Amino acid sequence: MYKVIFKVNANLREDSTKMLRRLGFIVIFKRTQQNQEYYTTLFKGNEISEVKEAISEASFYFEKQGKIGGSDFAKIYEIDDKYLGKTIGGLLGAGIGYNLGGIAGLILGALGGVIIGELADINMGEKYIGVMEWPMLKY
Repeated sequence: MYKVIFKVNANLREDSTKMLRRLGFIVIFKRTQQNQEYYTTLFKGNEISEVKEAISEASFYFEKQGKIGGSDFAKIYEIDDKYLGKTIGGLLGAGIGYNLGGIAGLILGALGGVIIGELADINMGEKYIGVMEWPMLKY
């Protein structure tokens, strides 16, 4: 699995999360600062070539929306699939949820703990691969 952080300059405020989902990216976080948008995404792929191809397709659709990237268009990280965070988060969430809300709290706490544990696994088990420039031609 790979984590990709897109950085695009946008004059229009059109949301690109649906487009990224159609291309196979899972959007975790979107941030906007002035005229720049940052999309933190996950891509389930086994090879870096699949990720680079999907990033090239994303750049095509970004350009159709009037957005452009620069020399740091996409930062790529490789993520190791680990289960430690999910396990600990699920157990802690279930225990706290059971103490606070009984059986319903146990179920909700376990689900919340697994989600938080997944986010912790993503941040702890990432390895920096590199940066991909904007692949579209600049006129």
